[in-house]
Amino acid sequence: MEVDYGKLIRMCRKRAKLSQEAFAHLLHTTQSTISRIEKNIIVCEAKFLEKAAKITNSEDIVIRTMFGIDVFTQLAPTVPMFIGGFSLWI
Repeated sequence: MEVDYGKLIRMCRKRAKLSQEAFAHLLHTTQSTISRIEKNIIVCEAKFLEKAAKITNSEDIVIRTMFGIDVFTQLAPTVPMFIGGFSLWI
């Protein structure tokens, strides 16, 4: 599965309700660079994607997209067991 990084960056930005200009400011780059990334004219580096996900609180979207599956849906049944086991351990 090939990841559309431009679309992924755009989804993160829109989720945070940021304009390209405001997003660029937070990432210490230019609006033009954000536009070119979103159009897949240039490829963003992993560090850029990580920072964008943190700034927009979109880590979940990035994980789902990168792995091509809904990791959270698959792991959801194990969370109560883990939390319950952890509380017993404490």
